[in-house]
Amino acid sequence: MRVNKNLLLKKTNEELEDYLKPNKGYVTDAIEYAIEILKDRGYEFSEEQKAYIEIALRPEEKHEGLKYYALASNIIFASAILGMLNFYIGISIDNEFSVFGAVVSIAVTFIFGLMARTETTWLKYVLLIFSVFGLFAIPFTAMIYPTIALINFGKIILNVIAIVFLFKAPEPKPKWIDVFDPNQIKTF
Repeated sequence: MRVNKNLLLKKTNEELEDYLKPNKGYVTDAIEYAIEILKDRGYEFSEEQKAYIEIALRPEEKHEGLKYYALASNIIFASAILGMLNFYIGISIDNEFSVFGAVVSIAVTFIFGLMARTETTWLKYVLLIFSVFGLFAIPFTAMIYPTIALINFGKIILNVIAIVFLFKAPEPKPKWIDVFDPNQIKTF
């Protein structure tokens, strides 16, 4: 949305100060014009206004780690699809196959995929623990259901690949900023 600077030039300093208050919903162009006009008028900005200006004019940063989290999420979703295949094969092989356990496993895997999408940093450790337990369970599963054990091994391989991506991803920056912390705010 474009803002007409001429309309802002007609406003008083007090009216332009309103553009420098948080949660007013003004677009970035309007805030920039208000700052420019106030500077031209020799206006002195308060510390709170300087802090808000720093936040409001900060460009949206897409950090490098986002692609790693997205890849890990997609791989975890692929693991959930293998879980569905496991479920179908398990039911067709044995009538006493644990439907509840399979459904819970698929649901948890799907939730992990969503959590990876939201950049949950501790997920890599939980996935690592689950993968180790799953690896130890494969020999016991192979004795009864060799096909299911093979699919479970494929799921573990996918989880390990997802874990590698999660460990490669840098820690995400906090989604909020402390406006009173001098280390987070540049001087205006």
